[in-house]
Amino acid sequence: MEEPHTVSPRPTRIAATPATRRLARELAVDLTEIPGTGLQGRITEDDVRKFAQSKKERIEVVTKPAEKRDTYGCYDAVPMKGVRRSTAKRMVESFRTAVHVTHMDEADVTELVAFREKQNKIAEKRGVHLTYMPFIVKAVVAASKQYPYLNSSVDDEHEEIILKKYYNIGVAADTPDGLIVPVVKDADQKDIFTIAQEIQDLTEKAQSREIILSDLKGGTFTVTNIGFIGGTHATPITNHPETAILATGRIRETPVVRDGQIVIRSIMPLSLSFDQSH
Repeated sequence: MEEPHTVSPRPTRIAATPATRRLARELAVDLTEIPGTGLQGRITEDDVRKFAQSKKERIEVVTKPAEKRDTYGCYDAVPMKGVRRSTAKRMVESFRTAVHVTHMDEADVTELVAFREKQNKIAEKRGVHLTYMPFIVKAVVAASKQYPYLNSSVDDEHEEIILKKYYNIGVAADTPDGLIVPVVKDADQKDIFTIAQEIQDLTEKAQSREIILSDLKGGTFTVTNIGFIGGTHATPITNHPETAILATGRIRETPVVRDGQIVIRSIMPLSLSFDQSH
């Protein structure tokens, strides 16, 4: 009996013009990785350029530390480059130009803890990991609308305070390359679940070194969580050129006095650093 011949599947044809293919070769990009936005999924020249630019903007991976020796012994020299270098420069610039003041307080978030527990069921159905951060982001937006100077920056050249009417909230993330601050754009126009999903996606991209520079730009206020290391209060440095940054501590059950009675409440430590000069 004659054995049937094995037929190899034909490769999927890439819809692109010769000019687009030539551009892809010039920019050293693989057309199979590019989603086409043209008619019937055709890959356009603009698609190729945008894809090439996104690859160019991807975070530079930190190279392996080089072991060196000084008078007292060996040490590793880690090149400060990419996002780590950019973050360090912004922090130094912020510390040099801003008059930092940190106000520390506590918030009773007992109702928030209970509300989040209820919303978790909805979040799970949507495949969203619901932390406290999206609620904090929404609270920051509400506070910034009431106190617009918190959502501002300084234009030194024209000697103006820029009160921003858009709310792009940076959420600090710990990554192998150090602290990175992805930005949730237009947070005032998004619901809790959308913000939660966006924070989750941005954090995963930052930790896997797949985030692009546009995801890190445009922030108007930053939130950083120190609770994951068990901390309470801190003195965070503003993310230049922003005016303020909020650090949240670990929520803990605490005995407090309410109406003359000692009760147990969920308390969140807060540390707000801001530029006192304006």
